[in-house]
Amino acid sequence: MSERPPTPRRSVAVVGAGYVGLVSAVGLAQLGHTIELVETDPVRLVDLRKGRIPFSEPGVQEAFTAAVASGDLTIRDRASLTTSEIIVICVGTPIDDQGHADMSAVESVLAEVGALKGRPITVVRSTTPVGTCQRLLRDGHVADEARFFAVPEFLAQGTALRDFNAPHRVVIGSTPSADRTAQAALVDVFGFYGAPVRLVSLEEAELIKNGANAFLALKISFANELAGLAERSGADIGPVLEAIGLDPRIGSTYMRPSFGFGGSCLPKELQTIALSGLERGLPMHVTAAATEANLAQQRLFAERIDATVGGVAGRSIAVLGLAFKAGTDDIRYSPAVGLARWLVEHGARVNAYDPVAADRAARAVPGLTVHPTALDALRGADAAVIATEWPEFLALDWGRARGVMAAPLVIDGRRLLDPSAMRDLGFDYERVGSPQVGRANVDGVTALAPRA
Repeated sequence: MSERPPTPRRSVAVVGAGYVGLVSAVGLAQLGHTIELVETDPVRLVDLRKGRIPFSEPGVQEAFTAAVASGDLTIRDRASLTTSEIIVICVGTPIDDQGHADMSAVESVLAEVGALKGRPITVVRSTTPVGTCQRLLRDGHVADEARFFAVPEFLAQGTALRDFNAPHRVVIGSTPSADRTAQAALVDVFGFYGAPVRLVSLEEAELIKNGANAFLALKISFANELAGLAERSGADIGPVLEAIGLDPRIGSTYMRPSFGFGGSCLPKELQTIALSGLERGLPMHVTAAATEANLAQQRLFAERIDATVGGVAGRSIAVLGLAFKAGTDDIRYSPAVGLARWLVEHGARVNAYDPVAADRAARAVPGLTVHPTALDALRGADAAVIATEWPEFLALDWGRARGVMAAPLVIDGRRLLDPSAMRDLGFDYERVGSPQVGRANVDGVTALAPRA
């Protein structure tokens, strides 16, 4: 990565200390800007002022601590939002079951900005469905159209700070009447390290964000669906997807099969695009199908576990991993949490472990028992399920784990472990995207026939 040329030090207020806001604030402070991080939630505000960030993300806690100590980042409540040159809105835009985004928090911030003296550059960094920024303009929520911009983020959980500092592209959306000086200031602030900068309309900026996440979800859905076909055809999906991914038109990223995807971005974007199309009289068949495929994949995996153990009712099942992906404590739309809930509802005794997300999951799933270590969760288990791809499960002493389990069965929903190594240790090992090899007998109940 080339060194960034010096840019003017600017005063920036980042409104909203959630995932996007906090990472953006820390990243901008590291670049030398003076940051006010504005938060109104009283619980989150207390934690931030005590030096604690509200989520787990590699490198962010350390960078936050350093930025506060240097004075480059100050924690404020919204009442102090006054004289910043740039105001970056990163508040939540949750969606309902139909895919409608709640824009009330964005509108509230815009109202406060409109009451300020001066003409701050106003940036919407919150995720918004296509057409939202134009509606905000049309409905009178924006005080100065020429200094109103959409700058979507493309941060992946687990690598967010790295993604901020080394973006693949920078997108800046505006109206035709945009203040070019203000636009250039945003290029200085966000367009660094040689990343391509795209100056587009507000609608195009929103659709770039919506479409990028939706396309990633489509790739995952395709890989997962093909993995199911591999399982039932006697093939292993690994070499299949590896060879498909060698085609540069396709690529190998987001082609790792699992039992489903989650998080706050991909499921939301699929719903958002599907609804945006329907509202304009255009059914979005592909994106709607991806949502259905993801839910079906999770259901099929749960049913596979049930079949493999001869019925989960009364069984002790260890679920390893609860976050929707490794590197985060986020359990929103987590397939692992959904699986744990399904197992509990179907009568299993579920003992789980996750290095950072266990407490959140325990509050979300009544009847789930969480443990301080993976080995504790595995003790007495009739089966273990790898539900999140944490590296520590790869490094786990599986020989010792086999000794504490009631039965040596591992069902890998993330294709994390090496099949040969696990079978050499005496495990019956199943994984997504591979033929079902199963077990000859579980407490006298015939399950799947063992592989030769």
